[in-house]
Amino acid sequence: MAPQVENPCLPPGALILVTAGNGYLGSHIVDQCLAYGYSVRTTVRSLERSAWMKRDFSKRHPNGQLEVVEVPDLSQPGCYDAALKGVSAMIHTPGFTNMSDPDMVGNTVKLNMVALKGVHEANKNGEKVQRFVLTGSSWAVKYPVPNVPGDITEDQYDESIAKALSNPDTPKDFWALMGYVQSKIAGEQACWKYVRQHSDCGFVVNTVIPATCMGPVIAPAEQQYPSTAGFIRSLHECKGQELFDVIEPQWYVDVRDQARLHVAGAVLDGVENRRIFAWAGPYTWIGVADVLEKEMGQRTTIRLADKGEDITKVLAKGKAESYLKRLDRPDWVPFDESVSECIRSYYPKA
Repeated sequence: MAPQVENPCLPPGALILVTAGNGYLGSHIVDQCLAYGYSVRTTVRSLERSAWMKRDFSKRHPNGQLEVVEVPDLSQPGCYDAALKGVSAMIHTPGFTNMSDPDMVGNTVKLNMVALKGVHEANKNGEKVQRFVLTGSSWAVKYPVPNVPGDITEDQYDESIAKALSNPDTPKDFWALMGYVQSKIAGEQACWKYVRQHSDCGFVVNTVIPATCMGPVIAPAEQQYPSTAGFIRSLHECKGQELFDVIEPQWYVDVRDQARLHVAGAVLDGVENRRIFAWAGPYTWIGVADVLEKEMGQRTTIRLADKGEDITKVLAKGKAESYLKRLDRPDWVPFDESVSECIRSYYPKA
C-alpha cells in the first residue's frame, strides 16, 4: 500500500520539480515524491549520463509520472524557465562543490539565487509555484566537534567558520573545507534574505538541514561513490585513510528519511518558513565499522581513532519527527539498518 500524507497542501498528482535528480540525495527525493503519489520533473546536466533514471524509476514506480529534462548550466538566469511550467513546488538540491574554486561562496549563492529568482519570475508570469525547498547542511549549523555539549537551535549558524577563514593561522589544508562550509551558510542565508525582501513572491520557503547521510543508493552502477554513501563503501573497501583521519563523529540520517523531509517541506500544510533538521542520532565511524563487520563478515583495515562522540542536542528534532509521522513513518530509519543497506547496495547477498 502506498504511504499516505496527512493534511497535504498539494494534492496527489501535483507536479514537483527536483533539481539534480541523478545524485545520491536527489534520486531519493525523486523516489519518495513518486512513492507519495506526486508527479516529478527532474533536471540533470546531461540526459545521456542520466539515461538510467527512466529505466530504473519505471521499475520502481510502474504507475509513476517522471520527466527528466536537461539543464546543462545551472548558473544561467532563466535556465529553469521551461522546467517550471506547471510546477507546484521546487526542491533544489545541487551545491557548488569545486573545492579548488576561489569563489566557492559566491558561486554557491549564485546557484541558489538563480533557482529562487526563477520561481519568483515564474509566478510573476502566471505559474503557481507554492513551495521552494532548499537543501542546507548540518555543518553550516555547527561544524562537528566531539565531546563538547551544546544545544542546536533552529536559527543557528556556525559563526566560527568565517573567523577561521579570515585567520592566517588556520591550516591551509582546511581552507577548502572551511570554504565549502561557508558557502553552505551563505547560500542558505541568501535565500532567507531574498524571501524577506520579497514578501510578494507568492511561495513558501523551507530548508532541510541534513546530518551525515547514509542508506542505500538507488543505482549503484551509476552512483559508485556518491557523497557520504561513498565514505561507507570506502571504509569497507579499506580506501581513503586520509579521509577517516580528519572526519569527526557527527549525527546521521538515512537518505530516505532526508528525502521524506524534503517532501514534507514541499507538501505538508502548516510547514512554512522552517529549517527542518534531518538529524536522526549521533554516530561514530568506529560504529560504522562495527556494523560493516557484522554485515559483511570482515573488519576494515582503515585505522579509526576513538575521537569520542557528538553530544550536542538538537532542539528542533521533534518537529522533524512529527513531519515523518505525517508522512506515514513511525520513526527514523535505525543506524544499523542504514549502514547495512548502504553497503548491500554495492554487495548484495548471494
